[in-house]
Amino acid sequence: MIQRIHGRHAFSTLSRDGRRIRRSSLWCSWCPQPSSNATRVAYSIGRACGPAVTRNRLRRRLREIVRHLDQREPLPPGLLLIGAKPTATELTFDQLRTEIEQLLRAATSTPTST
Repeated sequence: MIQRIHGRHAFSTLSRDGRRIRRSSLWCSWCPQPSSNATRVAYSIGRACGPAVTRNRLRRRLREIVRHLDQREPLPPGLLLIGAKPTATELTFDQLRTEIEQLLRAATSTPTST
């Protein structure tokens, strides 16, 4: 089940303890929370990505992709912040889905070494 991230505490936990992954047009911070029962997600799409209409369209597309991936295979419980670079607005829906899948696979896999 996907929920929204609320409150400053969750964002400070993400910035302090989150695992950061970057791809060509998207990035994410992931912080597992085994004691939780849901994945909480937020989106960061800055003004550099375009006017509000463009940013909102991109956010809706990303939200739908994450929702669909969670239905197919539930995401592990934790905090997830997904951000976009300006080039993300030029990607097709399938290209966005591929990048999100790569991000989530890299973020939720256990690190090999520290």
